[in-house]
Amino acid sequence: MRNPVPTDDSALTLAEGTCLALVCEGIEHGWAIGSLLAPEGTLGRIWSLSRPLTYRALEHLVERGLVTRSTGSEGRGRERSVLHLTLAGRSAAEAWLNKPVTHPRDLRTELLLKLTLRQRAGLSIEPLLDAQDAELGATLEALTKREIGDDLVALWRQESARAARRFLRQARELALGAEAPIATRRSEVRLSARNQLRVTIDTIAHGDVMTSVKAVLPDGQRLTAAITSDAVDELDLAAGDDVVMIVKSTEIMVAKAD
Repeated sequence: MRNPVPTDDSALTLAEGTCLALVCEGIEHGWAIGSLLAPEGTLGRIWSLSRPLTYRALEHLVERGLVTRSTGSEGRGRERSVLHLTLAGRSAAEAWLNKPVTHPRDLRTELLLKLTLRQRAGLSIEPLLDAQDAELGATLEALTKREIGDDLVALWRQESARAARRFLRQARELALGAEAPIATRRSEVRLSARNQLRVTIDTIAHGDVMTSVKAVLPDGQRLTAAITSDAVDELDLAAGDDVVMIVKSTEIMVAKAD
């Protein structure tokens, strides 16, 4: 007796969702899916799955009525199972590919896998990026603004959150057809201000409109710059960053190399 057909994608594991998306893409054989998910495969470099686990995931999809299996001739008398997507399977695959992850740790695996699968299927990645930003944007922002002190775990989470924010921003630029991601660009602007001091950010006191950035010179002297909170987000500033503070008259500006 078959298990009930899931009404949405919530019952799909990562293995099942990935295999279902590949069948939806038009891949008909379990061996081909296993090759893509092998460590050396196109998708395996993102997230790999052994062949036994791949076949088990496909079997679960068949049991749930999301995929059917028939026997086709491979030539020279050899027969191989052919996978077919059902209407319920197509609906579940689309829902799974549209669903953002709910925890930052899954950005590296599940989100990246879904973005790649969408690209393979000729789908825009922008809707998923928008949904992901709505789901985790506030969480990532809070992690980047935490005071970490000497807490190594907090430092790891902060740096991971900053990397995730940059990835989502650059992926959106690619989706919009920008000439190049932000990280590959180099500013061609030079400043006339002569008082440019290389410093290391010590602490950042975030405000709704203005933010106080305190930094330390190599000789131990301290400087404080009051800049807009939007500028802090745009520069992706955090404690420990090496930046340049530009002093002109009574104002201090902050510059950061790409």
